[in-house]
Amino acid sequence: MKAPDVRVSPKPFIDRSKFPYGFRKSGDFSISEADLLTRYGKTLLALESGELAPASVDESHFMEFISGKAEAVNNLEKAWQKYVHLARGKRHFYTLHSSAASNQSDYDDDFTDEEFDVA
Repeated sequence: MKAPDVRVSPKPFIDRSKFPYGFRKSGDFSISEADLLTRYGKTLLALESGELAPASVDESHFMEFISGKAEAVNNLEKAWQKYVHLARGKRHFYTLHSSAASNQSDYDDDFTDEEFDVA
């Protein structure tokens, strides 16, 4: 695959608030996705915020992609889409506690402290 025609960030892109151990160790990104985000992330963030103007065809397409006018067509845009979803999207938490067992009063009526011999 050819490299995207996007300016390489002068410094690596790191999001310590959402991915404290880095993109590679998060378990959410493949190695190639993590490398793309690290290499181009600051440029993409600057393009998204309007700090940089697009200077190439790929950067112009990225601007259309983030505005919702185009689909992600290259690996960089797909990695950015995944990053935005994970970093800015709503996190879902799952527990082992079921809502049926949460009503403890149903179980308190069956037992009293006198039934147990506590030494």
